[in-house]
Amino acid sequence: MFNALLLLETFVLLGVMLFVEYTKLDELESYFSKNEVVQRNKRFWSRNRRIDRTMRMSVIACFLFHPTKYIRHGDVTYEELAAIPLTLKRWVVWPSFWGFFWLFRCVAALLWDKFH
Repeated sequence: MFNALLLLETFVLLGVMLFVEYTKLDELESYFSKNEVVQRNKRFWSRNRRIDRTMRMSVIACFLFHPTKYIRHGDVTYEELAAIPLTLKRWVVWPSFWGFFWLFRCVAALLWDKFH
């Protein structure tokens, strides 16, 4: 039962992440039109394949997860991050939190199966 639930959750999580990458990424990148890190990453991963969109999304997700680190490092400004609407930030952050929780549950399920 637990493993079936993890499998179902895997497909739902992948669906949500694909939805975000294909519907929200362009809007997110518009808030970083003058940011050198995002623009350089966008040039390098310029095709429209899934890996390209995932890599472009990962930079912005890192900015949203650890804003003070990247502001201090000079990769992003507070104003750029503050300009992003909260609902759009949630579309990036919550699936990532869900992914971390999913990974933890997968490891727990593997350990449970191995030692129980």
